[in-house]
Amino acid sequence: MDKISCIVTTYMRPISILQRAINSIVNQTYPNLEIIVVNDSPQLTDLLEDIRVMLTQYDSIPITYLVQSKNMGACQARNTGIEHATGKYVAFLDDDDEWFPDKLEKQYTLICKEKAALVYCSHYEIHGNGTRKLVKEELAREGIHEDEFERLLLANFVGSTSYPLLSLDAVKSVGGFDTNLKSSQDHDLWLRIAEKNTIVYCNEPLVNYYCSEESISSNMINKLQGFNYLLNKYKDYYYLNKNIYNYRLNYIAFCCLKNRYYKGFVFFTFQAVKSKVFSKYNIMFLIKLKNKMKEKKGF
Repeated sequence: MDKISCIVTTYMRPISILQRAINSIVNQTYPNLEIIVVNDSPQLTDLLEDIRVMLTQYDSIPITYLVQSKNMGACQARNTGIEHATGKYVAFLDDDDEWFPDKLEKQYTLICKEKAALVYCSHYEIHGNGTRKLVKEELAREGIHEDEFERLLLANFVGSTSYPLLSLDAVKSVGGFDTNLKSSQDHDLWLRIAEKNTIVYCNEPLVNYYCSEESISSNMINKLQGFNYLLNKYKDYYYLNKNIYNYRLNYIAFCCLKNRYYKGFVFFTFQAVKSKVFSKYNIMFLIKLKNKMKEKKGF
């Protein structure tokens, strides 16, 4: 069986939380793994050493512990991990998330069967109050499809970096993560991979994604920088397909509304209507709000 490199990036995370992530790798049913932990908070010398000591407790899987020379952000830390990876496949795990024990085994089976470069999955959202919510992206679909790149232009249905298993060659061939982006770095990488390769969906929840106050109230200005970057980068595709462009603008408008950035909501809604006046997606925010109301009421 091919080796999978598991890259965990960590920044100022309490040892107990990081250890939960590491344990979820060690407990994988897939046997041929290596773990690469990249610490992006070298200024915290006590924590740096605590992590080193904690990692010495594991002897069943080879572990490489890397410390960045300075804080350079999660995506540069992931790129550092990519540089040191020796597996045929790579999987990223945020230090506050955890994998189900059979996550890599199921994705490996599918990635080999379909000769894909990326296999993603659904997940559970775990909130601070202990509630657990199954999340299946509405655009995700099983099987081989030739239009996955175009559909990724609509929205990031692959999701967080903690979800997919990827071909390391495919990741390297497109240049890894773009560290100039303040958000949407994962979406940008999935797009670059899907433009040239097959991606497939494993229709099972295989990850626990822990929602923090920081992730809920993340900086909307940074999000917009990522949104606008991708709109400009793929403008030729968007302008050739008004349906895709209209959907994307409405999706961004809803993200603004969800984050209470009303100025952005008005701006992108106007741009969406301007791009295509008679589009069902122009009432996307009403449909999504209605669905959220139903979820809260338990319908």
